Amino acid sequence: MKKTLVISDRFPLPEKFGADIRTMNLARYFAGLGLVDIAYLSDLPSGLRQMAGAGGHLEKEDVFSGKYCLQKLEYPRTLRGRFGMSVRGFPYPVREYSKASMEKLVALIEFGGYDFVLVRYLRNTAGFFGLSQAAKMKVIVDIDDVLTLSLYDTLFTPTNNALRKLFRAINKALLTYYQTRCVTAFGACLVCSEKDKLDLWGEKASESIFVVPNTLGMRGPGKLPMGSGFAGRHILLFIGALHYQPNVSGLLWFLENVYPLYRNVYPDAVLLVVGRDPLPEVIEACARSKGVELHPDVPDVVEYYKDCRAVVVPLLEGSGTRLKVLEAALLERPIISTRKGVEGLDVVSGVHFLEFNDDRSFCEAYRALSNESVYDALVASAETMVLERYSNSALSASMSKVVAYIDSRKAKMSSPRSHTPAGQPSDEAFN
Repeated sequence: MKKTLVISDRFPLPEKFGADIRTMNLARYFAGLGLVDIAYLSDLPSGLRQMAGAGGHLEKEDVFSGKYCLQKLEYPRTLRGRFGMSVRGFPYPVREYSKASMEKLVALIEFGGYDFVLVRYLRNTAGFFGLSQAAKMKVIVDIDDVLTLSLYDTLFTPTNNALRKLFRAINKALLTYYQTRCVTAFGACLVCSEKDKLDLWGEKASESIFVVPNTLGMRGPGKLPMGSGFAGRHILLFIGALHYQPNVSGLLWFLENVYPLYRNVYPDAVLLVVGRDPLPEVIEACARSKGVELHPDVPDVVEYYKDCRAVVVPLLEGSGTRLKVLEAALLERPIISTRKGVEGLDVVSGVHFLEFNDDRSFCEAYRALSNESVYDALVASAETMVLERYSNSALSASMSKVVAYIDSRKAKMSSPRSHTPAGQPSDEAFN
């Protein structure tokens, strides 16, 4: 029986958001191998505490045997402090753990009897380069969002300050170096798509980098009576975290540059904007746009899928794979997306989704949905694609390769041939 420690930004239940879904899918895989503990950076949700021992749904989904709460140091407020932190080996958004939390993590990883340590996101690996070599071989870094590409600029507010621009350029170089160190220092690194792997490391990517696709996990076809959206009103759905900058910039671009023409063509059109923690600019843009309804922090998104005729994904930046696309496919609604919105997914425009890049191409794509056979074919093809390529079995197959790779590396480290005394030639020297 194997034992795994998951290190995450927050406790991933209830499982409502993309980051939590991926965390739980990976945790469930490791739970199939044995015990799973979790160390997280925020307190247990009050709902989970109330349901503990009550046999509720959250308790049934809670696969974690042990739970450890962590803290990180505050990020410096001054530019000088931030620069100092970056050059000390913690480029933003990597942030140091508190002394007590770092000591707790070192004790757990070095002496807790774990076979694997899954770290969600690069930013949560601060201080891990100081672990023993044997401990570092246990570590699997799930990079997920690739911050050194187009996402990097979204980490900061726009500025014309020359010093801030210089700091951000230096920080990006240091973050890229930090990312490379993670690939070479730890047991394995995970990305969401072949494109991310290729963009980051090219054709000569390290054998320790694995593609582990996003999956929806608990939600599957046939579980929810959705009904066809073909005969519905001209209602579009945009769904996503409304504080996440790629979602925000994509939505604002769509509202300003695409939606006005669509609403001229379809005067009764409605855009449902659904997501958590909307930024002020999102609230303002939705309020001043006719035919736009903002629904923040809803308990369940399924009803909004039922109401819509199509799902729009107007992303212009970002990395990874879009869980919102997989969700729309399984909830039987056609997807109209920019190329960036489906990047990282093995999809074809006109088969699994309809592509657009401006207002006219969007209206043309939507007009194609007036043909019921086209509508139904897109829905069926997208659903089949998700079930075949982005299912739990696909994630399990990918993770099995990761586990086998780490086990083989640990076996090589523990073999007598890898412990040749200093000054004594190894067997390879005579071959």
